[in-house]
Amino acid sequence: MIVVVLILGLIGAIMIGHGPFHSVTLDLRGTAQQIASAMREARMLAIYSGTTQIFVLDSAHRNYGLQQGIRHALPAEVSIADPSRFAFYPDGSANGSTTTLLESNRYVVLRVNWLTGAISVEGP
Repeated sequence: MIVVVLILGLIGAIMIGHGPFHSVTLDLRGTAQQIASAMREARMLAIYSGTTQIFVLDSAHRNYGLQQGIRHALPAEVSIADPSRFAFYPDGSANGSTTTLLESNRYVVLRVNWLTGAISVEGP
């Protein structure tokens, strides 16, 4: 009985010392979902305010957000393939383009429908 408890304690100590377990794919996908959510918020703001809203993904400064608003930092492991600017118009439409987020050898594509302004996340 004591041997079993000691073995379980040793395994627990090793696992705690190893640090938190996380998936690289989930980190990338989670970041993509956060960016997509911020883009949807920009679209809703354009509709509500009646003014065009510019959403920027800045690879040089490693951040994203409204051009005239608060910027959010990207996680250290995630990068933007190329800088992107998305315009969301008061009628709900957008300048339909895509951008790619990279992490190691994985990628996720953020796609904006030009007609509806809908944002989709495609990838692993």
